[in-house]
Amino acid sequence: MVLLAPSVAALRKMLAVCETYALSHGLVYNVKKTEYMVFKAGAKCPLFVPPLLLNRTQINRVKKFKYLGHWVTEVQDDNVDMDRERRALSVRANMLARRFARCTETVKITLFKAYCTSLYSASLLFKYTHRWL
Repeated sequence: MVLLAPSVAALRKMLAVCETYALSHGLVYNVKKTEYMVFKAGAKCPLFVPPLLLNRTQINRVKKFKYLGHWVTEVQDDNVDMDRERRALSVRANMLARRFARCTETVKITLFKAYCTSLYSASLLFKYTHRWL
């Protein structure tokens, strides 16, 4: 579950609703797996955020977290995902180069297109920099 709020006060109210719901339905939130993140607005980001509690336990603040296979970062860019995809491409390409070293160039190109071209990661490259590429 993801909760988005414009302020700490709004998030506290949402957490209180979650606690009430959980209590009335016999559920328990795993506070060890619960995290919060503050998105930066340009270069601005509050240095201090009052503690957030869930079931009287403080929630950890993180700079990034993985949600539905995508890394969400406080600076709201795709560099973490692009770096992960670049490393995965390198691993897959090296595996193909080792296993199919004796194949023709046409076969290697076909295998590369089939195993190394990801439609998902292609969408991440619209804002690439020379460093990332």
